[in-house]
Amino acid sequence: MLELKRYYADSGIADNTNAFMDEFEIGAGDPRNLSDCFQVFSIAHALTTTPEALSIATSLTLKEFEDDGCCYIELRSTPRDTPYMNKRQYIESIVMAMQKSCEKLNIVSRLIISINRNSLVPEVEEISSLAIDFFKSHPDVVVGIELSGNPNVGKFEEFIPSLMKAREAGLKITLHCGEVSNPTEIKKMLLFKPERIGHAICIHPKFGGNDDIWSLLCDFKIPVEVCLTSNVNTKSIPDYNSHHFKVLYDAGIPLILCTDDKGVFSTSLSHEYMWCMETFGLNQLQVTKMAFEAIDYIFARGEVREILKSKFNSFVNQ
Repeated sequence: MLELKRYYADSGIADNTNAFMDEFEIGAGDPRNLSDCFQVFSIAHALTTTPEALSIATSLTLKEFEDDGCCYIELRSTPRDTPYMNKRQYIESIVMAMQKSCEKLNIVSRLIISINRNSLVPEVEEISSLAIDFFKSHPDVVVGIELSGNPNVGKFEEFIPSLMKAREAGLKITLHCGEVSNPTEIKKMLLFKPERIGHAICIHPKFGGNDDIWSLLCDFKIPVEVCLTSNVNTKSIPDYNSHHFKVLYDAGIPLILCTDDKGVFSTSLSHEYMWCMETFGLNQLQVTKMAFEAIDYIFARGEVREILKSKFNSFVNQ
């Protein structure tokens, strides 16, 4: 955030965010909730209105994850029109920054293009078409499309045609699913059979779901992107001990630990694994196995998975 503010000051572009770091981060004990976090995201949007700023943000994010020991990352971003670039230029800026970063970083990075639930159908169709275009021109970067945003806005069925179009073109799909209790929509999402779902809080009956949708998840074994700190800090879950991770883990649902947004939620992937071990009593062998198996659920091509597994085994056997 400070780097971006410095960029705007040096370039002479007005910085209208008027925000401090403590306003940008939703850390432990912060009174804000899930609805408030979408207002925080608007600060990040205001600081990435130019191709240069977006490139800086992308490069810094990749570097932070590599410094944390990550060897693979799937960045996510929703294309936007700004006074300085259109949606296509927005995606181009991220793709170019990722390609340039590959020249000096060891982390393998891929891009998932996001659709915000508050978008109208024409914009959804535009973003889906752009995702397909970039998947065809940059298959080594763009690998998937996701539906995310405020779970209380929009209806899933409105997005299905554009998601189907992307799926038919070869893009993988992940859906933010079950962030709030809405069994009807959750069932539609699970029956859509995305390659992954995010959060999956309100699926088990204990967490606001029901037996029907819980049985579907258990039958389909759709991998879940688990975001411990994000769920706690947004008050979606009271605390780490109350998190639904253990229910998913005990049911044998494939799990991938994620940060959601490491800057906003003041965390890192290392911290997520630490919380997982300390809270749920998993030992080193168990979290190592979970991390290794997560490689099977990435959206990159098969050869990338084999490279990552080789790196992983080399690290573990050191």
